[in-house]
This record gives sequence, structure tokens and C-alpha cells, in this order.
Amino acid sequence: MSSFTHRGQLPGGRDISGNRLAKTHKDSMENLPVSAPCVLLVGLMPGFGGMHLPRHLARVGLRVAFLGTRACMASSSGFVEEFLPWEPENGGHYQVAPFAKAVRHCRPVCLVPIDECAAELLQIMGRGTTGQEAAFTLPGDIAELVRNSLGNPDHYPLASARQRAYQTSRTADIPVPEQADVSTLGEIIDFARRHQWRIVVKRERSMGGVGIHILDSEAATREFVAQGLFLASGGKWVAQAFMPGRLGMHAVFAVRGHVLAAVSAIQLLRRSENASAPSSVVMLCGHKAMAASGAAFVEATGASGFHGWDFQVDEGGNAFLIEHNPRPISISHLGGLLGSDLMAALAASCGVRVPPPPHPPMDECRVTLFPDEWRRDAASPWLHGQFHDVPWDDPALLGRVMAANFSYR
Repeated sequence: MSSFTHRGQLPGGRDISGNRLAKTHKDSMENLPVSAPCVLLVGLMPGFGGMHLPRHLARVGLRVAFLGTRACMASSSGFVEEFLPWEPENGGHYQVAPFAKAVRHCRPVCLVPIDECAAELLQIMGRGTTGQEAAFTLPGDIAELVRNSLGNPDHYPLASARQRAYQTSRTADIPVPEQADVSTLGEIIDFARRHQWRIVVKRERSMGGVGIHILDSEAATREFVAQGLFLASGGKWVAQAFMPGRLGMHAVFAVRGHVLAAVSAIQLLRRSENASAPSSVVMLCGHKAMAASGAAFVEATGASGFHGWDFQVDEGGNAFLIEHNPRPISISHLGGLLGSDLMAALAASCGVRVPPPPHPPMDECRVTLFPDEWRRDAASPWLHGQFHDVPWDDPALLGRVMAANFSYR
């Protein structure tokens, strides 16, 4: 695990259309009418997840408020008009009252969870019960807002996103590698033996590549077992057959089971040498197989809001779904480059008239994700010569990111 601290120069920036930036965040926010709909971002975990969303939501005419922790970088965006704290009480439990108070105060038209913890907590509130604790009841209008934002509560994955993604994929005829729940070391060994010792072991409620172990040989599987990395008491685990190919990703914005905008990408570079590390450079593209699977998943679950999936894409272009994220992912704000703007789709669903983009869309676009590649290697050649997703028009956010200490795996 490496720790990075960068306080230096970055290559010159361009906006979402490829033009050198001229406007500041103040210019953009001052142009928003007071009556513009408000989107409430919910972020409960530290890190960079969702940090690009505020400026892109403001770009399409939406006001942005943030509920959660200051440790989440998105809360520092200059496009966040209001920050409302929501921290766990003693014992790590979140109270419903601060959430309800924030909704009453901001009157959002949509809730957007930007990390797994926020997504699961909103799903729990949408259902009204955790299944383990006493049921509670949200005021009717707030419960309706949660369900309109997330979709059909019968299909919320809660703490079993990987298990539910597999079940949904099988039901909807989405190509997916074989998967099994595993609760003992013996079950892992048996599953690995059935798949020629080429498997991926994943812990539920893990993210960012943490809790994912790619085991591509008998020796690797037995080393995983010997090192004690599998802890049956540490939550649910699944084992998945290893699929060769390139990592693909697909992001959508949907309303009640219908995809309104979508974008796909293929990984070109990871942010660390770890095989399960997230992407730092991607190629945005249209990909029929990933798009078809995403649309089928959304229809099968009646989903609303932002969703993302990871796929393994083989040499023939076939895509096998390996992960579902019920939240925005690293490419969700970039669809406008290819003419399928997820932020504009959200705005349009809220009744906002979004002007057409000033430049024609591209067929594909290589994107260096910020801050991932910059933190991997501040001298990387990938920082020059293509679209680098630096928030130049959000100096408050950019300053905090450049000053941050953060460990990548």
C-alpha cells in the first residue's frame, strides 16, 4: 500500500466539450434560477467517489445540496450550495431524523447516493426495515421520494449486492460467470477445484477493489486460505468463476425501469498494480453487449437513478457481468462526451430544459480519470494529449484533492 501527497502543477485543462475553461463555479451558480430543482447527494464514506457530480449537475441547471460526512471529497465542491451533516451515533448507527430534516429543508426532487454505505442506508429507509431491526416508518412523502429516486424497493440489494446481481442476471438472461455463496474454506476450495483453480473471491459490502481476491491457480488459492484472508465472521462472501478479457464498465441513469442515458468504457490502465484496482485511464465508447445487459438489468429490477456495472469483455466483444453498483461510477459524469449525458437525463426527468451541447459528440474518447492516474504517477504520459478529467472550474474541490493524503491499493 502506497501513500501519495501531491502539491504540484497539473497539465492545462479542458471542459466537458474539449474547450479550454473560461467560467468559474461562481459564474455557473449565479446563472441558476432560485426555482431550479435541487438534487441531494448523500455521501457517508471518505474518499473521492462522486466528487465530479456537483459541477456537472450544476452544468445542466440543477442545484446541489450534500448530506453526509465532510470526509467525502464531493462535499468540498464549490457547486454544493449547502452541506448538511449526517454522522453515525454511538455504536455506528445512523438516525433517521437528520435525514428527514435535511429532506424537509432542501426539498430535493431526487436523492443520489454516491457510495455503497449511502446506497444501502437509503435502500433500508425505502423498505422501512433492515430485516433485523424493528421496522420504522418514514413520512409518506419522504418514503415516496426515496422510492422514486431508487426504484422498486422489492429489488433493493441491501447488503447483498453481489448475490442479488447474480440472481438478477440469471433471471434476465444476462451473461454472467458462475457464482456461489461461500461460508467456509472448504466451499472455496471445492468451487476453485470445479473451475480449474481460476476464481475470484469477493466479500460483500467491499468496494474499490478491496475485498476482491483474484486466484488464478491452485497455489494462489491455497495461499489465500493459508494467509487467513477469508474470515467467515467478516460478512458474506461469494466465489465467482474467473473470466479472461478486458474490464469494461457501463453507467446509466434510469427512471422506473427505463434507461434514459448510458455510457460504456473499456479499461486501459489501473490506478495500481493490483489486478482488482479501479481504472485510471479508460476509453469511452458505445458497446452494444454491455448496453443490452444494463438495460435488461434495469428493466428486471424496476431501477431508478444512477447505476453502474463492471464486465469482463472477451476478444469477441461478449460481455459478462461481474459487478453491480447501485450508485454513480467513475464514468457516470462523462456521457456527454459521446452525446449521452446522464446528468442532462436527470435534469430532463426533473422538468429542466437542457440546451443541446455546443459540439457534436465523439464516437469514442480516451479519458484520464482524475485524480486516479495523477496520484498513481504524477509524471505519467497519460496526463497529456487526451481528455484529463480535472475539475479546473471547481477550485475548492481541486485544492482539497491536491492537498490530500490518500492511500491507493
